[in-house]
Amino acid sequence: MRFPWSRDQAAPGTVARPVPSQAGDATLRCPGLGKILDKLSRIDRPEVLDLGPFCGDTAVYLAGHGLRVSVEELVPPREGVPAAPRASKDKGKDGKVKPEAAPRSPTLRIEQPDAKFHAVLVWEACDFVPTPRLPELGAELCRVLTDPAWVYLLSVGNTEDPRVPSRPPRYRMIDTEHVERMLVEGPSLKRYVHNPRDIERALAGLAVQGIQLQRNQLREFVLQKRAKNP
Repeated sequence: MRFPWSRDQAAPGTVARPVPSQAGDATLRCPGLGKILDKLSRIDRPEVLDLGPFCGDTAVYLAGHGLRVSVEELVPPREGVPAAPRASKDKGKDGKVKPEAAPRSPTLRIEQPDAKFHAVLVWEACDFVPTPRLPELGAELCRVLTDPAWVYLLSVGNTEDPRVPSRPPRYRMIDTEHVERMLVEGPSLKRYVHNPRDIERALAGLAVQGIQLQRNQLREFVLQKRAKNP
C-alpha cells in the first residue's frame, strides 16, 4: 500500500517531532536505525518499506525526511506442518487408491515489486515467522531490495518475560534514534525465539552490520544487502 508521502510533498524547514509518551521502557534508543536513516539521506529519492503495524506518525516522520514510504503489515505464516493426506480417485497399477500430496502452507510473500526499496523496516515481525521458514523471509527481503539497501529488525532473546508482546508492536518514531514501542490489541500470535545464528543463516543474502542488545533484551539487527558478484 503506497501512502502519499514523499520528498516532494515534505514541508520545508524543521520537521516536527512527535512528543514521546510517559511510557518509560516503551521508549527505546535505536542507534542502528539512526545509521540506516543517515545512509538513506545520501540517496536520491529513497524508498522505504515498513512491515510492521501501520503508524501514521512514523510514516509522516520518514516522509518529512525525504523518504517515500510504503506500508505492508507482514502476515505471519503457519508453521508449515503438512496436513493428513486425503484419498485420491486415481489408482495405481496395483489397483490401490493413491493418496494425494499433503497441502503445503502458502509461501511467505511480500506483495511488493522487485528491487524497489532502499530499506525495509521489519521491526519485530521476524519473531512471528517460524524458524524453519525464516529463509523465505530472507529471500523476499532480498527480492524487494535494490542495491545499496539495508534491513532493520528487532528480535527478543526469550519469551518468558510476561512483558513480551504476543503481537507485533507498533513503532512510533520520535527522532532518528528513538522510537516508542506500542502494544497492539488483538488475538495472541505464536512468537518464536530465534538464535542470532539462525537469523544470519536464514538471511544469508544480507550481511549483518551490527547487533546491539537493548535494555529490555530486544536484539537490534542492522543488515545490508550483499553486493552481487560481477
